[in-house]
Order: sequence, then structure tokens, then C-alpha cells
Amino acid sequence: MKKKSIIIITLLLVNGLNAQVAWVEPKKPDVTKPIRIYCDINKATAATADAMKANTDGPYYIWTWKPVEARADSLVNGTGDKPWKNSNENLKMTKDDTKGVNVWYYEMIPTEFYGVDPTVVYSQGISLLVKPKDGGGYGDPDVKTEDLSITIDPPSVDRGILYSLPKTIFSDQITTLIYDNPNEPKTTMQNLIDGDVFMHIIATAQDSLGTKVTIEPNKFFKVTDNPKLKMKKMSDGKFKLTMIPDRFLIIPSGFRLIDLEITVRKKNYVSNADQTDKKVKLMLGCQ
Repeated sequence: MKKKSIIIITLLLVNGLNAQVAWVEPKKPDVTKPIRIYCDINKATAATADAMKANTDGPYYIWTWKPVEARADSLVNGTGDKPWKNSNENLKMTKDDTKGVNVWYYEMIPTEFYGVDPTVVYSQGISLLVKPKDGGGYGDPDVKTEDLSITIDPPSVDRGILYSLPKTIFSDQITTLIYDNPNEPKTTMQNLIDGDVFMHIIATAQDSLGTKVTIEPNKFFKVTDNPKLKMKKMSDGKFKLTMIPDRFLIIPSGFRLIDLEITVRKKNYVSNADQTDKKVKLMLGCQ
């Protein structure tokens, strides 16, 4: 019985993946740039789409209401006194034979198309259906796909194994430096314990004339003499060090910090195997 259950679940998952009707490309888009909304009409489940499945020549149009339906006149879903029978030519889709026999896409910049901030697109997603120019209605049978909802995930950000929170560092504000030890690719630096991780910092400061100086709280081989440079292990396995840079570092009068160059090392250092491979340079924001 257990074996049959596993097979059934697997088939359901495969069928679910194969039944994808609508999606966006890129998969995790920057919604302030052009994206494509795809629809595979042959995978639609609504009976009202049967006529569309039989007609692979189109044309087809998107009809969208989320995140915003009341858009600029040039982007309304339909025009005239019977808009459902007269889809807007500006919402006409393009066929993509490389993705299937009845696959269509519409290209847009979501923030411009809907007139909203990126956060609105990411939080609400995009809801639409696909139909021919005349979608029926008004006493005639509807011709359309089912309502389609697409979740829009923000782009993945590879922050590396050392990064700051918040992303922008200001010299007079609290910042937390994070060492992502669980994702450390160097095997000799993996699975470190609390008390075993220290940060070596070389900061650069500059005056109004462009003269630069370096500030090094402790030399690389002396960082363990300074408890302020010890990183604290968190419950997720990452390590952190919280500071206000202007207070953490001794900055000469008339100079301002412009960057921090950081290397993470073990408490008991013997060789290069006991440090991160790359020095990470974090730039400070202007104030």
C-alpha cells in the first residue's frame, strides 16, 4: 500500500508540473524591466477553452485585472460598449512555436503596465485569462481560459558568504556583518563553532582632498587579542558582528569611511586553510 501511495503522489506531482498553463519569464523577474507572460492554451482546463484548443492560429489576447484592472485607456482590457466582445489590440499576444503548438505570450513592463510599485507586483502577483478578440458573452457562450494566477517572485540575490544588513552601510548607523558559514564552500572552514570565528578588518577612509588612510583595528595574526572582532554564532549557523563603524573604528579627524575589506578566520590559525578564500570589500553609502 505504501508503495502505491508513493507512486500516486509522484504521478500527481508530475501531472501538476505538466499542467502548467501560465507562467512568466524570467522566472524571478525584475518587474521594472520587460517580462513575458506565457499561456499554453492546450493545457487550459476550462471547457470554455475547447474552441481555442481547436484553433492554434489565434489571435489571442490577455484580459488582466490584478494587480490593477482600471488602467490607462490604451491598456484597458476591452473597448466599446461590449468590451468582452472587443479585446484591446494593445493586449494582443504573440505565438511562440518554440514552446508548443498553442503557446502564446504577452510582453510588458509590469510596473509601467499596471502603474504600480514593484512591491505591489511581488505581493499581489498577476491575475489574467486568455481569450479571442470576441469572448462571447451577452447571451453567447463564453470563449476563454479559466482564471489564471501567477505568483511573481523577486530576483534571487547572491549575496555571497559575507554581507551586511542592511545592504547599505552608513558609518554612523548600526550595521550587522553576516558570515554565512552554512554555505561556506571551503571545506576547512565549514561547521565552525561559537567562539571560533574572528573578523579581520582593513578600513579605508578619505578626507576632502582625496587623501586616503587605512585603519586596521588589529593585524591579521592579532585579531584574537581583540574580543570586539569575535563573531557570534546564531541559531541558523551563521555568524554576526554588529557595529556602528564610526564608533567601532578609530577614524582620524576630517576623514570619512569609504569601504571595509574583511577576511574571516578561525581562532586557531595555522595556514590559509583556516581563513575564507576571498577578501570581501563592502562600500559605505554616502550621507
